[in-house]
Amino acid sequence: MYRDYLNSGISPQEAYAAARTVAEGESPFKPEYEDFVRHYPGRGTLKVQISVARGAYPVKNVLVDVAQVLDGVRYSLYNDVTDISGIVDNMVLPAKSIESVLNADEDEPEAEYMITVFHPDFEEITDCAVVIHDKIETILPISLTPKTPASTTQTNSGEAG
Repeated sequence: MYRDYLNSGISPQEAYAAARTVAEGESPFKPEYEDFVRHYPGRGTLKVQISVARGAYPVKNVLVDVAQVLDGVRYSLYNDVTDISGIVDNMVLPAKSIESVLNADEDEPEAEYMITVFHPDFEEITDCAVVIHDKIETILPISLTPKTPASTTQTNSGEAG
């Protein structure tokens, strides 16, 4: 599916839509998300930077999925593909308000999201946790590990024809 996206010339949203959307009609996530937004009225932004070789080289066309886990169910909020600089940014996410953070009496946890990244030439990273804070841009650098030559050879040998 990822290779289909790279060769198609269509947007990431169109390429991944079929695999990542729920059936037509009302979203099962709507009531939970509305409740989540009420509890987390603040807004913070997330910027994900994908690279290889300890940050030396950015990696483009990496699928970045941002999800929220509520009551043991994972809901995808954003999915996009990195640009030539290895970046996906301007993802606005609910966060705990500054006022509630300053109020020491509240025990409500911070807004935590799970990040999954995928590229066919690198090991997939699943559910990397990140906390978002109100009125703050959180930058999450992720360094990918290339797949081993054995797994690359198996993939390439299956495509030869």
